[in-house]
Amino acid sequence: GHSLGGGAALQAARQDRRFDAVINLDGYPRDPDLRPFHQPALALTQAIGPETDARYIPRLTKVLKLSTATSYRLTIPGAAHLTFMDGPLYLPPVPSIVGSLGRTESVHVVAAATLAFLDTTLRHKPGDLAGALSAYGDLSVYRPGNRR
Repeated sequence: GHSLGGGAALQAARQDRRFDAVINLDGYPRDPDLRPFHQPALALTQAIGPETDARYIPRLTKVLKLSTATSYRLTIPGAAHLTFMDGPLYLPPVPSIVGSLGRTESVHVVAAATLAFLDTTLRHKPGDLAGALSAYGDLSVYRPGNRR
């Protein structure tokens, strides 16, 4: 899910174990009662700046640390909030709106990171997921029992 849908995706995963994985595309976790979830998660975020809600990353980190599966937060340089949808393809190329990655690069980065996560998580393809994700930005990995 993107934005509000990203926060809703995390909450849905916690409430329903039929979800095998969860992806949060720059969404603030709004669940008032933070509890563990059991699916691996990938959170893609924009670069954090002075205009970003100071509670966003600490709250997202707290949620990801609650997962009983390995979770990832990838901050993509040059991304803006609308980078994580198809907006860059049709909106004016204004960096404050769609980021500085450009119309096609932003879509490529989001798709590639998402595909790497889903291939490893759902299709059990071998490989170094952390290494693959790190190619796209600043990666934090949250493993159960190892709270980096």
